[in-house]
Amino acid sequence: MEAYLINLAIYQALLLPIIFFSILYYVLGFTTLFISMPRYRFPKIRDEDLPSVTVQIPVYNDPVAIRCVKKCLQFNYPKNKYDIIMADDSTDEITKNIIDDFAGRHASVRVVRRGGRKGYKPGALNYILPQTKGDIICLFDSDFVPKKNFLRKLVAPFVQDENVAVVQSRMSFTNYNTNIISKFAGTLLIMYHNCIMPIGSKLNAIFFCGTGGAIRKDILLKAGGWNDKSITEDADLSVVLLEKGYKHVYMHNLTCAGEVPFTLKSFLVQQTRWAYGMTRIFVERWKTIFFSKNFTLSQKGMITYITTGYVVAPIVVLVAITGQLGWILTPPKPFLISDILNFMLMFAYTSGFIFLGVIGIKRDGKIGDFFKLLLAAFTIGIVLAFTNMIAFFKAVLGMKSGWIRTPKMANLSILQFFRKLFGRQEK
Repeated sequence: MEAYLINLAIYQALLLPIIFFSILYYVLGFTTLFISMPRYRFPKIRDEDLPSVTVQIPVYNDPVAIRCVKKCLQFNYPKNKYDIIMADDSTDEITKNIIDDFAGRHASVRVVRRGGRKGYKPGALNYILPQTKGDIICLFDSDFVPKKNFLRKLVAPFVQDENVAVVQSRMSFTNYNTNIISKFAGTLLIMYHNCIMPIGSKLNAIFFCGTGGAIRKDILLKAGGWNDKSITEDADLSVVLLEKGYKHVYMHNLTCAGEVPFTLKSFLVQQTRWAYGMTRIFVERWKTIFFSKNFTLSQKGMITYITTGYVVAPIVVLVAITGQLGWILTPPKPFLISDILNFMLMFAYTSGFIFLGVIGIKRDGKIGDFFKLLLAAFTIGIVLAFTNMIAFFKAVLGMKSGWIRTPKMANLSILQFFRKLFGRQEK
C-alpha cells in the first residue's frame, strides 16, 4: 500500500509540469490560429540589382550531393553572379570520385577538402569562408533539392533591407511517406515550420535552420563565423545575430525539399543531436538571453522556449514509468464511469502537443495522417523522450557529444550501384 501511495504522489507531482507544457503548446497552437502566415511578396528584381551569391554544400560521404548541385546549376539566376562550393569532408573514395568527376565537368562548381573533420559541419563552413566570393551565402544540406526559382526568391529580402542578416525558407520533404518514422520525423518539422516559426517571425525570433536558407557574408564575418564548438551551430549563430539587432526573415511560402530520417536509429540520432545542441546554447548563453538589453521581452521568451524545450523529456520519461507502475501497484477496485471521465479529462489537459501537431499537419494538407501521428507519439515518442533525456542531462552537465551524420536514403542506391560497378571492373 505504501509503495502505491508513494508512486501516486510522485506521478501526480510530475503531472504538474506536464500540464504546464501542455498548456504552453495549447497557447502556441491557438496563437498560430490567429496570426497570418508570413507570406513574403516577391518583388521583381532586375538582374543587375541581384547580389552575388555563393552556394555552399557541406558533404560527408553523401554522393546524393550531386543531385543537389545539379538542381543549383539550374537556378534562373545570372550565371556570372553565383558559384557553388562543395565542402567535402568525405572519407569514402567512391563518393570522392563521383564528386570530382562531376565538378571536373562544371567550371562553376568547386570542391574544397581540408583533410579532416575538425569542427564537423561548422568547421568545414569556416574553412571555406575565406574562399567564398559571394556577398550572400546560400546553404544546402546534401539531400536538398531546390527548385529553379528558389535562389532568386530567397535573396529578395537582402536586396530590400540591408539590416536583414538571415533568410529562411520552409522545409518540405522528399521521403515523408516512406514509413511511420519518416512521417513522425516530418511531422515534428511541420509543427515547427507551420506553428513555431510564424510566431517567431512576428517577434523577430527566427532561428536559422542551417539549410534551405541564406546569410549575409559580411555579417557572418563580423559575428566571428560559425561556432565550431556547437553541434547546432545554426541556432547558436541565430542567438548571436538577433542579440546584435539584425533582422531574420522567414518565408513560409517558399519551400525547399530535403530528407527526413527513415530508420529509428537515424531519427533518434538526429533528435538527440538537436536536444543536446539546443540545451547547450541555453547553458552557455542564458545570461545574454535573460539580461541583454538588445532583446525585447518577447524575443527573450521565444528564444528561451526554443532552447529549453527539451527539459520536458526527463519529465515525460518519469511520468511514463510511474504511470506504468501505477497500473501494477494500484489495489483492485470496481471500474466506475467516473474513471473514464477522469481519464478523458486528464488526456485533454495533457494533449497540447497533439493539438499543436494537428494544427501543423492540417496546414500542410496532411490531416489524414492524424492517427499515425497519435500512434507514433505514444510509441516512438516515448523512446525519443528517453534518448532526449540522456542528451539533455549530458548538455546540462557539460559532457561531450560528437556530430553523427544522419544517413541519407538516396545515398543507399547510389553507393550500391557504384560499388557493384567498380567491383565488376576490378574482376
